[in-house]
Amino acid sequence: MINFFSNYKDKIIFVLSIFLLFLSFYLNEDGSGGGARGDFEVTYGFILALQENLLADPKDWTLVHTPLHFIILSFVTRLISNTDLLRLFFCIFSLSLPILFFSSILISKIENVLRSNVLILSSIILFIPSFRYTSIWANNLITSLFFFLLSIYFFKKWEENKKNFIDKNSLFQIIFLVLATYTRQYFAVFFIYFLFRYFLIFDFKEFIKIFLLCILSSLPVFYYTYLFPELLTGQHISLKAINYFLLGNLSIMSITIFPIVMINLIYGNIEFKKTILPIIVSFIAILILSLNFEPVSWKGGGVNFMISQKLFNSSLYFYFTSFITLSSFIYIFLEKKENFIILIILTFMFFSMQVYQRYYEPMFFIIFFTLIKTNLINIFVRKFSASLYLLLYFVSYYIVTISDLVYKI
Repeated sequence: MINFFSNYKDKIIFVLSIFLLFLSFYLNEDGSGGGARGDFEVTYGFILALQENLLADPKDWTLVHTPLHFIILSFVTRLISNTDLLRLFFCIFSLSLPILFFSSILISKIENVLRSNVLILSSIILFIPSFRYTSIWANNLITSLFFFLLSIYFFKKWEENKKNFIDKNSLFQIIFLVLATYTRQYFAVFFIYFLFRYFLIFDFKEFIKIFLLCILSSLPVFYYTYLFPELLTGQHISLKAINYFLLGNLSIMSITIFPIVMINLIYGNIEFKKTILPIIVSFIAILILSLNFEPVSWKGGGVNFMISQKLFNSSLYFYFTSFITLSSFIYIFLEKKENFIILIILTFMFFSMQVYQRYYEPMFFIIFFTLIKTNLINIFVRKFSASLYLLLYFVSYYIVTISDLVYKI
């Protein structure tokens, strides 16, 4: 029995993770205080309305996202009218995310990668709270991430050879990123990253072709936004709130990057002298951003801001979590300059007064292990104990958030 577990521990953990997800489905789990269930119940009316009119006004259902997810479900509901069966079908579909994540990492040219470790990393996605309750309640976050991960998968395949012309992999990469944008419009910012990577390799004529393809594919989104401007006005966008969304975005991402950095420190994979400049720059930047920070009725910062205010009655812990992410990003940039654009996108992609934890989860975890070039990844794909520690961290995070302890503090 011990030998069996030793030989198949990664597969056992993955299967157990799936079982626990379906147990949560049976229990109608919703770690957002009822938000995911409420979203499903409200937007189901929009799904039915789309059966009659594909240009039904999403504002009537308080929706501020592009509609592809709901259009797809409007066709599915013609076959599966029972909402519980529809949710179960969607929950099964959501398992494609860890599978695609697993495949995308294996494509990467990382030396000494152990498949068992990658499977453990894939299991982590199943314990990220935002993944769990959005998969259980058929949320468009899952659909957008599915298309986004497919886009990453084909990009990684293109990266293997880096052809200087449009091949099937680069074409599929753009198509699936377009579909992700049709599902949640903010994925459009990643066109900047992928087009930049193509610009470095493609012949000029080939780059112009793929650039024009991106422009043409965006026209339906522009038209839909013209018809329903709430997609923009409903996002609470404000450049005046730069210190709010920067501190908030960084703090939210610290949930993921903090254990990654700590485990690398434990294994001695980070040299202290290389952290001095990132620490100094980050400290000064966070200090400046905090000067006019008065978060009255602010809807951002995620779990860490809530903990900071309710547990410590102060913003200091919140500032510290923002500092962790910013210093880590500077360290990663100094490690490999090619990370600059993706790190800037992640930091600035939500310039709104209303940014929730689920906007970055599990998106940031996926991006960190697939698109960011850093040696901080290596320990998790080479050492089983490191990937297991990371899994235990996310299981603990899941238990705390899903038990609603944060909301009861």
